Amino acid sequence: MKRYGYARVSTEGQTNDAQILSLLREGLSDDMITKDIISGGVPALSRPGMSSLLKTLEAGDSLVAAKLDRLGRDTVDVIGLIRILNDRAINLRILNIGVETNTPNGRLFLTILAAFAEFEREIIKERTIAGLEAARAAGRKLGRRPKLSGRQKDHALEMAATGSTNGQIADVLGVSVSTIQRLTAPNAHQKAAF
Repeated sequence: MKRYGYARVSTEGQTNDAQILSLLREGLSDDMITKDIISGGVPALSRPGMSSLLKTLEAGDSLVAAKLDRLGRDTVDVIGLIRILNDRAINLRILNIGVETNTPNGRLFLTILAAFAEFEREIIKERTIAGLEAARAAGRKLGRRPKLSGRQKDHALEMAATGSTNGQIADVLGVSVSTIQRLTAPNAHQKAAF
């Protein structure tokens, strides 16, 4: 009977240090912890680290995660993972809530928590969409701010007309060459925004 840890973050810019620390405090060694850098929206079985870990786990082993949401964001996916582990007689332990799937109460509790977590994400998504719609209705322009002001665009076009290269113009205005290319391309004046 071995214990394996699992830690996941969604992007390279995030750190899993807190998860690793929790797993180490639980008595796991660093070489027994599998790490994924991938969105929780990707099904558990499609994540490289989790997929590899599932091949390693044997009946009687335990999978330990610092938090339930590290296993996934979708209730159906998390429940599917729990079912696979249960069918293979592998225990799942979630540290921050102190629940294990080797008891009926633990399985019920994890299922309810996963459903609430998904419900919360859906509410957040709805609020975000409503906020964006309200901003549009109020006439606010959404998205990135233009890299160049109208005056800078005029200056860039004047420089291009006098023979300056896109690279030279980009250097003068402190923007990328691709920004200038979009401005000076044929029919660029017909495009809505850059």
